[in-house]
Amino acid sequence: MKQDYLIRSASLLGFNRLVSELGGDTQGLLAQCDLQPQDLSNPDNMIAFASMINLLELASTELNCQDFGLRLAAKQGLEMLGAVGLIIQASHTVGEALVNAQRYMMLHSHGEYWVLRKFEQSILIERYQIYQDISHAKQYKELSFGVCAGLVKTLIGKTLKLDRLEFAHTAISDSHVYRKYFECPVVFNQENDRLIIHSSYLTQPLQRISDQDKKQIKSYLEILISQFGDDIERKVKTLILQTMGLHDTNIDLVATMLNMNRRTLQRRLAKQGLTFKKLLADVRMSTACWHLQSSQLDITLLSEVLGYSDVSAFSKAFKQFAGISPLKWRKSAQAS
Repeated sequence: MKQDYLIRSASLLGFNRLVSELGGDTQGLLAQCDLQPQDLSNPDNMIAFASMINLLELASTELNCQDFGLRLAAKQGLEMLGAVGLIIQASHTVGEALVNAQRYMMLHSHGEYWVLRKFEQSILIERYQIYQDISHAKQYKELSFGVCAGLVKTLIGKTLKLDRLEFAHTAISDSHVYRKYFECPVVFNQENDRLIIHSSYLTQPLQRISDQDKKQIKSYLEILISQFGDDIERKVKTLILQTMGLHDTNIDLVATMLNMNRRTLQRRLAKQGLTFKKLLADVRMSTACWHLQSSQLDITLLSEVLGYSDVSAFSKAFKQFAGISPLKWRKSAQAS
């Protein structure tokens, strides 16, 4: 079965403004990529990964702007990642925040995933693309790493010095352009796409989030929750999905985001014949099935993304749900 690879439209926050600044026609560009203005009206709208990639390449070409992806990244802050702001607030160190952000990114975009690796005294933040049908994704890759670098700078603060950025593709802008955006050496035609920082940063406490970022996160949550009206099941499932990478995702956290206490939320769910534990399991299993069928993502990493304590806990839960192990389910699903 062919899978639909989707991404939150928040990846294109600032697109309209940037196109306008460059003298372009946003609606015309969107139409050529099978997108509508309303697709970008809500940051949690899921749009086709291929359409987003094509849109960035088209805008770069038609507006004669080689660094379009980097310019767009410069216009995006924590609000682009939605609940990643909550993840940051729930973390104690830079390392913990990066691990949680890595897990969240897989839910943010179906077509890629990110991995943190430690190598000697360095931390490698690596990006892997699951969606392979389109090879020309240079603008999107540069947008992704522009946002990634911005997030790392937000976590660490002014003391941050990036060691190096490596891209698998060839350069599409002059070297001084990359130096301007990343303030570190940027090399191309490498084995993989990765951002490298010194491992000593991982134990540092987080940089304090600004009042503006807090306001944006609060506003994002209010919009996210209000769209479902009185539908408590959809509200809870959405908030679970937003924070599923956290090991402490629980009813207290979700109740806080809904501005109610634990018992009130339990009563609201009980009236619908629901429990938080059941909703959490439903979201985890539906997400697990999508990724098991769509990629060769390591099952250990998937278990972390879903918020399980270890891979054995995930395997046990999945077998109770599907009757077979995740590995056997994957083989059967991908063979059909």
